Amino acid sequence: MRVRKVSLFGLPLLLAVVVLLVPLMGFAQGDGFYTVSQGETQVPIVPLANAADPVAFYKATNMQSATGFEKPNTAIMFLYQNTVNGQISLFVLLGAAGGTAGSTTVTLSGVPAGAKFQVQDDGAGDFREQWQVTPPTGSVSWVWDQGRGDGLVLGPLGNVFQVTLFPQFTAGITDVKFLSGDRTVPQTIALNRVDPIIVGAVQNQPPTVSFSVSTANARVNQPLTLDASASRDANGQIVKYEWDFNGDGIFDQTTTEPTVSYTYATSGTKSITVRATDNEGATARATQTVSVGDLAVRVTRTISTSAALPGSTFLVIVRMEPQMDVAGVGLQENLPVGWQIKPLENAGAAFKRSTVQWIFVDTIRANSTKVISYELTVPPASQLMTSTMPVCFTLSGTFQAMTPFMELPVEGDAKVEVASALPLKEAIAHLVPRMGLDSEDTIDLRLSQKIDSQQLARALEMWQNDESVPWTAGATISLEDMKELSAYAYTCTPVDLPLPLVPAANINAVRTILAPVPCNNVLLNYTGPGGDRAGSTFTVKVEIWADQDLYGVGLNEDVPAGWKVIPVENDGLTYKRARTEWVFPTKLPAGVMKTIIYQVEVPATQAIEISSSDPCYASSNDLYGVVDAALPCMETTVTGDSGVDVSECVSVLVAISRWDVQHDQLDITLSDRISFQQVQRAIAFWLEDEVVPWTCGQTVGYHMLKEIIAYWLTGTNICDPLPVVPTGPCDPDASVCSGG
Repeated sequence: MRVRKVSLFGLPLLLAVVVLLVPLMGFAQGDGFYTVSQGETQVPIVPLANAADPVAFYKATNMQSATGFEKPNTAIMFLYQNTVNGQISLFVLLGAAGGTAGSTTVTLSGVPAGAKFQVQDDGAGDFREQWQVTPPTGSVSWVWDQGRGDGLVLGPLGNVFQVTLFPQFTAGITDVKFLSGDRTVPQTIALNRVDPIIVGAVQNQPPTVSFSVSTANARVNQPLTLDASASRDANGQIVKYEWDFNGDGIFDQTTTEPTVSYTYATSGTKSITVRATDNEGATARATQTVSVGDLAVRVTRTISTSAALPGSTFLVIVRMEPQMDVAGVGLQENLPVGWQIKPLENAGAAFKRSTVQWIFVDTIRANSTKVISYELTVPPASQLMTSTMPVCFTLSGTFQAMTPFMELPVEGDAKVEVASALPLKEAIAHLVPRMGLDSEDTIDLRLSQKIDSQQLARALEMWQNDESVPWTAGATISLEDMKELSAYAYTCTPVDLPLPLVPAANINAVRTILAPVPCNNVLLNYTGPGGDRAGSTFTVKVEIWADQDLYGVGLNEDVPAGWKVIPVENDGLTYKRARTEWVFPTKLPAGVMKTIIYQVEVPATQAIEISSSDPCYASSNDLYGVVDAALPCMETTVTGDSGVDVSECVSVLVAISRWDVQHDQLDITLSDRISFQQVQRAIAFWLEDEVVPWTCGQTVGYHMLKEIIAYWLTGTNICDPLPVVPTGPCDPDASVCSGG
C-alpha cells in the first residue's frame, strides 16, 4: 500500500490518539501491516481477532449488534480477523442502547474485488436505509431510532487493500473511535467526524524513520552530521537512505549507510528529509527543520589594491570576528612564492615568518574583533618566475580553531594582478598628490581603493593640463576618464568594483520622519518623565508604490553606525535586522502602497563629524535608502525626509514651546504651539536673565521674547515662519530697533 496524505478540509482535529503511541509492530498474526489514516496523521493498528466468523461476531440481536463494543452516540470502527481462515473484515458500529436517534451516510472507495456487505444491520427490513456496493465503490445510509443502533461488516478485504470512508454523520453521532489490538482490552484511537478515514493493509511493513542532527547551533560552512541510525525495519532491513537537504522534494544524495555529512553555504531555515527503503521496496520518510546561522567566525581579507607593479608594496588586513568564544586559534596565509611579508599588527598572536602562520595563545572572546595586518612586497620583475605580464596572483588562507573545532577559508579579497603599468583608476585611488609645484606625485598602494577629495582634485588638474599619471606608463586622463573618476569618488565606490547601476525607474519611495523635537531634531541625554530616552528616539515611515506590477521588491535603509532600528510595521514585507533591509517576496500590484514604519534609537554619545568637503562624507545623522525590484530590473532612491539634527540642546523657541510650566521642566511631548502660560514663563526667564535649560546656555533675549509672543498670539506652529514678516529696520541681531 502507498500511504497517501489527505488534506484537512474540516475541523483541524488531528488524530488525537488516546493510545497514539501504538507500537509499530502493527501485525495480525504475521499476515500484514495495517494502518488507519485521517488528515496528515497515520497510525499503525492491529485487527481484533477471534475464531468466529464476522457474522457470528457481530451477534445481530433484535436487529442490532451485540459485540460488546457498542457505545451510545459513538461510531465504533475496527478491523476484524477470523483466525480460522485469516480473512479480514471492516466493522462499523453506530450508536447503542441509551443513545439518541440518528442518521449517517458513508461513501466507500477502494473496496477490494470480491468484498461485500457481510452484515447489513436492518438492511431491507428498514425502508429508510439504502445499501449499495459494486467494487471499488459503495455507499450506505442508515437511520435508527432512539435507544437503538446500526452498523455493517464489509469483507473479506484480502491481504492488501486501501478502503476510504467518507462519512456524513448527520445526527446521533458525537464521537468516532477506531479500535486496535487485543479484542478483550482494545486500544482506542480518536478520529474526527469530518475528514475521510483511510484503512489500509500491506504485506510488508514499511520502515520507521528518524534522524538526528549533530549540533543544535548549525552554522554556514560548518559540516553537519545527519544520523538516521535509529531508523528500523521490523520485518526486514533498510537498504537505502535518500537525503533531501533543501526541502525541494529532490533527493540530493543516496547512501547505504545511515549517516551523512553536509555543509550549507547559506544561512536560514533548512528543511531536511530522509527517505528509507527496505529490502522489499517499502519506503518511509522523516523531515525536520534546521536553523543554519551565519558563520560562527567571520574571517575576511582586505587587500589595498587589485593591481601592483614588480617591486611595489601593498597592504593586507585580515579581520577575525567570532560570535562565540574560540580557543586554540590559528591563521595561515598562503602567499605567492618569493613575496616578502612585513607584519604590522599581530593582535597578540605569535607569528612564524617561514610558514606565514599566527597562533593565538589566549581565547578569542565572542563578539570581539582581532585584526592582523601586514605589508606584501612583490618581487622584482626578474624574480617573478613569469615570462609575460600582466599575471594574476592569488592569496589564500585558513582560519582554524580547536574549541570548538572549525576550519574556515579566509573570505574577501584574494587576487592581485601584477603588470608593468597600473590601470588609471587604481593609480588615482592610490595617488599621493604633490604638495607643491616643486614636488612630485607618488603612488602608495597601501592606501584605500576609494578616491578621496584630494585625489579627485589632483586628477582634475591632471586632466586640465594633460599631465601623465604616475605608474601608468604615461597615460593621461580623458574626459570620459574624468567623469568616471568623479562618479567613483562621489559614490564612494572602490575602483576595483563596477559603478552601481541606476536604470530608469517607475518606483516611488517617500520617507517621513517624526522626531521627538520640532523640525526633525533629536535631543541627546534627555529622559522623559518615565525615565525613557524619549529625546533620542524618532519614528520613520517609508511608503512605496509603483505604476506597474513589481516582483521581488526590496528596501535598504542605511542608518548611521550604532543607531538601533526597531521595526514597527512591515506591511507584509520581511525584515532582516542585520542589514536594515526589507523584501516583499511576491507581486506588488500597480498602485498598491506598502508602508514600512520603524523606530530609531540614537546612541547617547555621538561621534565627531568629519569635514563635509570629503566627497565620501555622509552626515552621521543622515538616512539613505534605495528601493529596487528584480522584475522589471529598476531601483530608486528614497525621497522625502533624509535625516535628523542630533544635539545636546535645543533652541530657546523650541524649549519654551516644550516647557512644562507646572513642573518647571522641559517636556518634549508637548505641543508645537506656544501657550499663554509658557509666554509668562518666558517673560520670567527674560526678566531674570536666566539661562533656559537644555539650550546650551542661551537666555531669552528682547527680540526672542517678542518672537515668542508673536507665535503665541498668531497660534503659529514654531516650525513655520510667522505669518507677517517685519519690513522695517528691525534686525533681530541689532542692539537698537529704530522706526516710527
